[in-house]
Amino acid sequence: MKFPFNTSEQLLFDFEQLLKDNGLVIETNSDLERISIAILETNAKHKKEILHDDKNDVRDIFSDVSGLIDFVSQILKHKNHKDFGKLVPHLQLLNTSSTSVLTTKSKVTDEGNNKLFELYIALLCMAFSGNVDLDDPKNSKGDNPDIIFDYKHEKWAIACKALHSNKERTLYDTIVKGTDQINRSAASKGIVAVNLKNIIDREELWPVTNRDKIAEGDDPLFACFPSIEIPSKILQNYGTDFQKRLTETIGNEGLMKLSESNKCPAGFLIFLHGMTSVLHEERCPPTILKTFNLVEFGPVEVRYKELARDLNSSMHNKI
Repeated sequence: MKFPFNTSEQLLFDFEQLLKDNGLVIETNSDLERISIAILETNAKHKKEILHDDKNDVRDIFSDVSGLIDFVSQILKHKNHKDFGKLVPHLQLLNTSSTSVLTTKSKVTDEGNNKLFELYIALLCMAFSGNVDLDDPKNSKGDNPDIIFDYKHEKWAIACKALHSNKERTLYDTIVKGTDQINRSAASKGIVAVNLKNIIDREELWPVTNRDKIAEGDDPLFACFPSIEIPSKILQNYGTDFQKRLTETIGNEGLMKLSESNKCPAGFLIFLHGMTSVLHEERCPPTILKTFNLVEFGPVEVRYKELARDLNSSMHNKI
């Protein structure tokens, strides 16, 4: 998705009004305020109302503004859903988290940003479920799945987890914890969704091509991929790599035990999110990449694959 210069300001103003309608504001000195101001500045630079400093790292800027606009778009899209009121307590986390977007790394101690991941997925579920429930962000005990919703005439659960380490054992323990939460829940089916944003190499997704020259005073030049398939493959490799390492470290028998209860599959979802630049009509616009990939350790029922498909379709506004 290219950054929507033509609509981003109005989306921000509509979001601010939605917050006011629910007794909230964009708080002063919050990360939400910082990025909101950056959206207005980015649009002003695009319209050449103010000058752009060519020495600035546009990757950081667009990672923030694109991440917030992506989030805001989903919030506004589902504001009339009958269960939207259940999500309002999570909106305040946009003010209090160390970062209010899912496109940049967050601190291990930032539970607020981890819960924003829950909010994001709950919004996506609203595109295909009329009964979405989200664990309270302040009173959560950590023993329930984060999201429960109706899907294909069954009660489903998603346990949302954030990974801050690239170690396969850490990932496995994270999946086991989420699987246990789902197994103890009232849901008949469920899956663990792991956010990998904190371990993605963002330099690989959108590299600087003249790093050696920057020290000599040159302005940074940023890569532009000829097609979106190339950076998309970089993201997909994270799932492939983890699948290989988990199989080697844990063993296939241990991984298959994740599905013993028949509630969860022998696999899990990974959420991959980042910024890149892709050639489009002879220009190189900042482009946000986002996908849910299903990592499978054995045969997985088709309904889990359908859920992954529907989450992706919702995220890309196809449903």
